[in-house]
Amino acid sequence: MEVATTNDLYQTPRTVASVDDCEFYHTMDLPGIGTVKGQWDLNEGVDDYLGHYDFSGKRVLEIGPASGFLTFHMENSAREVVAVDLPMDDAFWDFVPYQKLDLADRNHRGDSRVQRDFRQHIGNIRNGFWLAYEKCRSRAKVFYGSSNDLPDELGRFDVATLAAVLLHAQSPVRILESCGRLVDDTIIVTEQCDPTLPDDAVCKLAPTIENEIWGTWWTFSPRFFQQYLAVLGFTDQKLTFHQQIVNEGPIEMFTVVASRHAGSRFEGGTPRPPSRIGLV
Repeated sequence: MEVATTNDLYQTPRTVASVDDCEFYHTMDLPGIGTVKGQWDLNEGVDDYLGHYDFSGKRVLEIGPASGFLTFHMENSAREVVAVDLPMDDAFWDFVPYQKLDLADRNHRGDSRVQRDFRQHIGNIRNGFWLAYEKCRSRAKVFYGSSNDLPDELGRFDVATLAAVLLHAQSPVRILESCGRLVDDTIIVTEQCDPTLPDDAVCKLAPTIENEIWGTWWTFSPRFFQQYLAVLGFTDQKLTFHQQIVNEGPIEMFTVVASRHAGSRFEGGTPRPPSRIGLV
């Protein structure tokens, strides 16, 4: 069951008694605990990951905080961070509807072994967030709800970050549209490079009958985001490529920083990524 909200919008911070009740998506150093290990280690590459954007004095909308590493990093300079996460109800994740994994019947969500195990995993990740929230003395606000239709009550934002989250969404363009409606200046999108994609505005369906990837829908070309963000009015754009550490190994990623500026224009060009890029 979810914790009570404050003013029916933001979550009341929750106390987690022990690190043993937690899993961590990000590797980070927690005061009084030390280093906790996660799948992603962004400690050396966080500025590249966020496109070297200056968050000073900004109100930030973060989609998908996971363990909160980026939340707390941005909070060091931002005016305020609002982190949006999914409620732990029956529709808490966009599962790919695999028939053979009992994920196809959306009228009976939460019944399959995959869903039960994953709900436990996400619950432990969320415990890790709240433990880190307390240890880092965070003041970020947390909203539980669908990113597909963010409420106007969240207010206006200077910048939104969507870091390695849209690959997990059935409709990534709907989430971008929802964010764009509340963001006055900049949207930052970070995703993994897929060297099999052409230099065009395309995405590729990730799950197949063989690979059973039930938690991931897509891989993207950088221009997929550049073109659609320009449609939404974010026409002043910067694209960068960088390497990050996942499961103790390197992967290649890209970041699009797209802003609204009067008189700016999307030219549509996309620099080639490094030739060493490989999908993990």
